[in-house]
Amino acid sequence: MQTTQTRTGRPRDAARHDAILRATQDLLADVGYDRLSIESVAAHCGVGKTTIYRRWPDKAALVADAVAVASTHLGPKIPDTGVLRDDMILFGAGWHSPDSRRDGIVAGLLTAMRHHPELQTAVDDALARPGQQAFRLMVQRAVERGDIPDPPDTDLIAEVLPAMVFHQITALNAPVDRDFIIAVIDHLVLPALRG
Repeated sequence: MQTTQTRTGRPRDAARHDAILRATQDLLADVGYDRLSIESVAAHCGVGKTTIYRRWPDKAALVADAVAVASTHLGPKIPDTGVLRDDMILFGAGWHSPDSRRDGIVAGLLTAMRHHPELQTAVDDALARPGQQAFRLMVQRAVERGDIPDPPDTDLIAEVLPAMVFHQITALNAPVDRDFIIAVIDHLVLPALRG
């Protein structure tokens, strides 16, 4: 027979929890995973380290949760204008939105993801997989409308825009703006989809 234990003490403050995750996202975007510390998160949001450690066992778990929560704001929106190019441009808008912290958060995790599989999983679950699913849905709708033939490898083509954005941000240290997104869609993604 299983019994449930009732926790004693005051209930967790949801606003404090959110503030900790937001501070983690801010610091991750600003200083990266390696320089982020529980102490800096605590100082950034005005709580004690023990408040954080009561919720998360370590920095990796805290960051994984912060990335998962960020996905609700940073993840792809799936437009449905009835025109594939327009859908893709709206979809790509999330990559250049001025209030998007996605670039900083992902860049802040680059080296850490190689050594902490839970962080790689968090980024995949929060950003990569939803982006691929959104792309597949937009392409499938275009195929059903008769706008394009069924492409042979939608998943590979789905990687073009994120790969180009990633290259622009990390290798070239260049901005990702609307013109860049449109150029990638017009010159790479749509021609690949049309065969």
